[in-house]
Amino acid sequence: MTPKLERTVLRARLALFWERLWAAAYPLLMVLAVFTMAVLTGILAALPDLIRYAALAALALALLWALRPLLALAFPWRSEGLRRIEQASFLDHRPVSAVEDKPANPSPESSTIWQAHVARQLARLKQLRAGTPRSALKWRDPYALRLAALLGVIAAGLLYRGDPVANFADAVRIHSQAAQAALSLDAWVRPPAYTAKPPLLLTSEAIKERLARDSDLLVPESSLLVLRLSGASEPRIAFFDLIGGEEIKDLVPKTGTESSTFTAETRLDRPAEIRVYDGSSELAKWRLSVIPDVAPEVAFTGDPTPEAMGALMVPWKASDDYGIASVTGKIVLSDQQEDGPGFTSNGVFLYDPPAFPMTLKRSSPRAIEDTTSNDLTAHPWAGLNVDMTLEAKDQAGKTGLSEVKALKLPERLFIKPLAKALIEQRKALILEPDDHRNVELMLEALMTWPEGLIEKSGFQIAIAAIHSHIANARGQDDIKTAVNDLWKLALAVEEGDLADARAELDAVRKELQKALAEGASPERIAELMDKLRDAMNKYLQSMAEETKRRMQQNGMRPQPIDPNRLLSQEDLQKMLDTIQKLAESGANEAAQEMLSQLESLLRNLEPGATAERQQEGDTPLSEMLGDLSELMRQQQQLMDETLRMPGGENGETQDGDPNGQQQGQGGGQGRSLSQKQGALRGMLEDLMGRLGQQGMAPPQSFGQAGKSMDGAAGSLREGRRDPALEQQSEALNALRDGAQSMARQMMQQGQGNTSNYGRHGQARGDDRDPLGRPQANHGEDYGPDRNMLPTGEAAIRRAREILDILRNRANNPDLPRIDRDYIERLLRGLY
Repeated sequence: MTPKLERTVLRARLALFWERLWAAAYPLLMVLAVFTMAVLTGILAALPDLIRYAALAALALALLWALRPLLALAFPWRSEGLRRIEQASFLDHRPVSAVEDKPANPSPESSTIWQAHVARQLARLKQLRAGTPRSALKWRDPYALRLAALLGVIAAGLLYRGDPVANFADAVRIHSQAAQAALSLDAWVRPPAYTAKPPLLLTSEAIKERLARDSDLLVPESSLLVLRLSGASEPRIAFFDLIGGEEIKDLVPKTGTESSTFTAETRLDRPAEIRVYDGSSELAKWRLSVIPDVAPEVAFTGDPTPEAMGALMVPWKASDDYGIASVTGKIVLSDQQEDGPGFTSNGVFLYDPPAFPMTLKRSSPRAIEDTTSNDLTAHPWAGLNVDMTLEAKDQAGKTGLSEVKALKLPERLFIKPLAKALIEQRKALILEPDDHRNVELMLEALMTWPEGLIEKSGFQIAIAAIHSHIANARGQDDIKTAVNDLWKLALAVEEGDLADARAELDAVRKELQKALAEGASPERIAELMDKLRDAMNKYLQSMAEETKRRMQQNGMRPQPIDPNRLLSQEDLQKMLDTIQKLAESGANEAAQEMLSQLESLLRNLEPGATAERQQEGDTPLSEMLGDLSELMRQQQQLMDETLRMPGGENGETQDGDPNGQQQGQGGGQGRSLSQKQGALRGMLEDLMGRLGQQGMAPPQSFGQAGKSMDGAAGSLREGRRDPALEQQSEALNALRDGAQSMARQMMQQGQGNTSNYGRHGQARGDDRDPLGRPQANHGEDYGPDRNMLPTGEAAIRRAREILDILRNRANNPDLPRIDRDYIERLLRGLY
């Protein structure tokens, strides 16, 4: 038999086997289809146990009966395959089966004939077919129940409920199902504490009513969702997008199970639909929209300005939707300095930027407007141009920035020659730390001739120690230490023990202010109040000693100075007692505000200021104000003389003849007027020097006035009248501006005598200011006999209302300049 015929026979046998297998498996498949539909639909699991057991038994018997045809199934014989080929190929007389026949009485001759017959039969078989398998189910299932079973299985597979494995386990269980615990679901949203919003109980009836009206609930950003579910077999929680409906995979809650209670917690940072499931059953869902937490806003309300003692005063405001946590000033060096862009060395960059914290007078204000003053004169950047930006931070950690303000960082003005020399060398060491040899030489020069310059031997020893430290410096840290020591020494030379007392008082005050802001315990507040009283007594005693020493140096009649006369001790004690009572009663904001007033009151005190006002005669500052008035009068008189001088813009005569007789007369008169202008310039220089000796910074307009005077002197020397008049007018205007600035400084220091008149010039008396407080320069009226603080909570409340009115008035852009200056002077005295 040929190989081709063998392959055809094998295919025929396989086709016969598949037909028999399909027919034998049909009962089994029908039974399995019924069982599958009963399990997936949950019908079998939902039946009572007895009926379910009977159904399972019936299905089991049907399954055994359906297995009988499969057990009797056998692979077709070879002859069956040959016969199928003959039937599929439509061959008569069984030619293929005849191949397998053999002669009954074989002989050599008959065998040869038989083989020739078989070969002839095989040669005639050209196309043999095995035939495709054919199902006989159409005769066994005339009603097509098989198709109904197939559709039922497909539908159950697509629409089933629950987990198939769990459904199968419930369907075939042989024990009674345990009683299911009652479901208990609690869910609530807890907004962040800083929002001051109440929690939302999502399972409450009120929330259900709200959801019936509005589909979404609004909750603050970063709210905490808490879920507790008990009695569920397979609890889980899922989050879905409100718009697309897709599941949010990266919002993963923190879950746990304790005593069969399922818990879940998550922070909500985006809108989401929350669904709670027990297995495949949905128990609840809520749609939550998140209210975004907006970053805080902060801005300057004015330009930063220096105070009389060198502190930097910054007016600012800030706001946030839930409350400000902190406001700070970020300071960086400006690219543009007074001597040009950049720096010649990197010395100033070795120091960290100065910190400028803003104290909040109440905890987490939503809107605040205030003025903060910090003394940065000790920082190495003092005197340099800087850029300042305000940064506000809210409770959530979000920050907001203000615009950038360019300013010159105030520096302290030192009067004593030794202190000025030490500060000058300190600046050189800051700017050029690598070239510290020159500083060493200057310090050696100071120690070589100490007479008349170094008052105490302790100062000389300190200078020698700093010199040795610089000479043996091994790195930048040693240079920084020397810079710090030079500042401390210069401050000690300038103020004596007063600097240490002021530093101690300021440290205790800041500690108390921080404790009030943080809500410290009453015991801690009482402890800090005792420290503040001790530090204040030391400060006033040191100020009294410094006052006496300065009076002796200035040639004033020495008097025994009582520290209580510099500032009423009784008033200060009442102020401290009021602060402590407010803190004990929980009114920390009011206590902080009064502490700020106390800080401003003490900061604006100058040693000897009150004692000098008790002396007869004019003070040096009053004399300088008179000299300035005389200088302005002489400048005006010189302008009148210049106006009568012949000559024009280029020295021409009024007739336009540059060679006329008036030219010679104008040239001689111009030289005379130029000399007078130079003399006035010298008077201005002398006045500026005296201002520096009194601890006051000369107004910048004085420098502009000096330049204009020099220009006018040159024009007069050349006989050019018109340019000289223009420059003299500029000088006079600058002097007027300087006079106003000088008067303001004198008022801040309490030296002016012009404050006894009202807005329209009428006298208002010598014993009280517009707020009814006793004046600080009138002997018996300022002391224990007068009380400068309001008593009682109602009076304190009223005083705060008055302060708020004054602040609002000062911020009115339409307020006249004279009224604004007046209110600012009042507020400056309070803060």
